[in-house]
Amino acid sequence: MKQILLIEDNVLNSELVKDILEMENYEITCVTNGKDALDLLKKNLFDLILTDINMPKMDGLELVQRIREETSQICKIIAISSDTSAKDGKSFEEVGFDGFVQKPFKVKEFRNYVNAVIES
Repeated sequence: MKQILLIEDNVLNSELVKDILEMENYEITCVTNGKDALDLLKKNLFDLILTDINMPKMDGLELVQRIREETSQICKIIAISSDTSAKDGKSFEEVGFDGFVQKPFKVKEFRNYVNAVIES
């Protein structure tokens, strides 16, 4: 079973994404901030990481940089945000993400996108 780490501080958003992806037979691990995610990522490997951008303790931008520098993760990292640019007008790909999903998203499109990314 493919392992996905979801980093999302909004409980409703987290439950929605978890429910969608569990129906696709993925195993979902959820944390609410970048610091907890980084601690977990230093001990466990995942097939995909989905992260919000605006979170307490460590935002998604710092998290992606630290994942690339401090862990052995080789999986894709996807930003999920209502913001359309990462920082100073840069795209999410320019700051280290492999993709981007804009909130709010359509369930079918989100599911198809995750399936395509995880199988690539």
